[in-house]
Amino acid sequence: MSFLIGEEVLYRGDRYSISIARRAEPYQYRLVRTTEDGAEVVWAQANELEKIKTYTEPRDDTQAFRGSRPKRK
Repeated sequence: MSFLIGEEVLYRGDRYSISIARRAEPYQYRLVRTTEDGAEVVWAQANELEKIKTYTEPRDDTQAFRGSRPKRK
């Protein structure tokens, strides 16, 4: 699985953004996130990362919007 710079990912259950992708072995990604104590930076390998499923899996949410528009007379 590959990831892009700027992409949001899950690492150990927490959401991070990828800030650097190392293209030579060992392939690693520098991740950043904001915490109450300030910025947190960690390095992780691709096999430790997960794509955020709500961004990558389609869902049919149009049912919630059907009938919300007033009908024409």
